[in-house]
Amino acid sequence: MELTRYEKAKAFVYEQFAKIHNEPLRIAAISHTAMVDSCVTLLAITRSISVEKAKIAALFHDYAQYIDNCAHSEHARLSSLHAHQYLSQSKEFKVYEIDDICFAIAQHSKKELFDSPLCELLKDADILARFLENPDKPPTGIRRQRLIDALADIQT
Repeated sequence: MELTRYEKAKAFVYEQFAKIHNEPLRIAAISHTAMVDSCVTLLAITRSISVEKAKIAALFHDYAQYIDNCAHSEHARLSSLHAHQYLSQSKEFKVYEIDDICFAIAQHSKKELFDSPLCELLKDADILARFLENPDKPPTGIRRQRLIDALADIQT
């Protein structure tokens, strides 16, 4: 059985995460990425956005934060570069698909801005995942509104 593009990307990302020597960082990488992947799936279905592109963006959205242990302020941009490298080298993605995925990853930390539907989807899935991981620390401001809107989307 041939693996899908998503399954190949997932195998790659999780293989890299498995190499992280710092156990708490490795656990955080795996658990948060899995949670965003699940949340993005639900939201993509409700918003009629490509599930495959959304799930691949979710896999790479914090990649540099965990692999490079970079500053949080740089992780979205660096993660998009890692994703671009992987997606380009795989030779399985069209240029516009790579651009869409990488742009969403690069923008996902800019929760106060509004971007393409895929960007918005990734931002909202990230907020929903963080909330589900720690409901005792509810988001405030724009993040709170994004969470409310995401939950409303899932309900409909």
